[in-house]
Amino acid sequence: MDNLTREIVKSIHTAPKYDQLDEETKSHLKKGLLDYFICCYSTVEHEPNFKNVLKTAIYTGHGETSIIGSTACTYPFDACLINGYSAHALDLDDVHSEIRGHPSAVILSLLLSLTEQHRKTNRFYEAYLIGIEMMTRVSRLLGTKHYEKGFHTTATAGLYGAVSAGAYYLDFSLLEFSQSLDLCVSQISGSRSHFGTVIKPLHAGLAAQKAWQILHFVKSKVTGNENTIVSKNGLLSMYGENKEDANKFFADWGDHWAVDRPGLWFKLYPCCSANAHVIDAAKEIMKNHTFIIDDIEHINLYFPPNGDAALVYRMPENGEEGRFSAEYCVALLLQNEDLSIENFIIESISEETKALIKKMTRLYDKNIPVSKNSYPKNRYNIVEIIMKNGVKHRSRIDVPYGSPGNPLNMEDLLEKANKLLKQKSEPLIKVFSAEGTVGIEVIMELLVK
Repeated sequence: MDNLTREIVKSIHTAPKYDQLDEETKSHLKKGLLDYFICCYSTVEHEPNFKNVLKTAIYTGHGETSIIGSTACTYPFDACLINGYSAHALDLDDVHSEIRGHPSAVILSLLLSLTEQHRKTNRFYEAYLIGIEMMTRVSRLLGTKHYEKGFHTTATAGLYGAVSAGAYYLDFSLLEFSQSLDLCVSQISGSRSHFGTVIKPLHAGLAAQKAWQILHFVKSKVTGNENTIVSKNGLLSMYGENKEDANKFFADWGDHWAVDRPGLWFKLYPCCSANAHVIDAAKEIMKNHTFIIDDIEHINLYFPPNGDAALVYRMPENGEEGRFSAEYCVALLLQNEDLSIENFIIESISEETKALIKKMTRLYDKNIPVSKNSYPKNRYNIVEIIMKNGVKHRSRIDVPYGSPGNPLNMEDLLEKANKLLKQKSEPLIKVFSAEGTVGIEVIMELLVK
């Protein structure tokens, strides 16, 4: 059996250097970094559980790695966990449709734990690029059933992405890099049964933390067997559903990048991106029609089969569960409520909102055609509001705002920072509105509040 792990590492080392990348690719990496900082800063500012996660640090009083957006520092191992949590806690962070997960929360949390000792701007961005690419390709290898069975790809494929990024950034040898990837199979975990709780965003931090530990093991010469992606009892045999040749999922490395095609999806609202189609459809109805909520008889929410797999709450009890509820998002909008951080951290949902949610039904009609331009592929949502007098208000969305098919630009992200952070956004806006690459020394200054 060919050693797939080693072949992947060889491909990684032949990839273009940062100076050789297209300006578009560099721009996408810059936007990903900005969005990551916005999310971490916002969690420290607004998220009520952050103070509890901060207490989980094991090596208290040790280390110089920053807890992003605060004045605190800790050991790199703990910083990975806390910063990974911060990046993902409000569900404002970027997502990638082919991963069905959140790459930057894991990858950048690991990389930024390494920059105190190794400050290399170009290699930092190369590592970030490689991490996203590896996470995407591992996700494709594992197949769609991996997520639908209950695995949280942010934590599973994310570990491979973070380890790849870290091993590259630290300039591991071919052997060390391969050994690091081969250890991942013994560390991956993350169940979607925890969606709607503090543990879901903690998955991102745990994956970054495990990546740091794996790199530490390999530097200490604690290693295991080879080729564990495709070997008997390895990654694919345990966690994957794909029956195709695994080699093809890692072919053509560097010909194009997942950060560009289809690209990162940046969010405006602190909730699961699977809500995006529903949100845009409801907003379109509200824009084009005027009606009284009490006159609504029923609301139908149409999805393609498994298009709502991430939306696990049909009748949420609190704002955290509401992040994963199409019904809650629609109910908020119909009541002219903002999709604000405050509405997704409330401890209990109002009876008025619950009454409106009770009027909603999810429907799955295989006969509804899928648009060839849909994003993600084969996804759509239709919101249909039926009034008591029989009038129907209907909107269909195939490409939601913020997705790579209808993307946010740098100005949109800077406005996101300003809206969420007010005056505290000024350092981010100053740095990221400037032309060119944000250097590692400047990045280090942004880590501290």
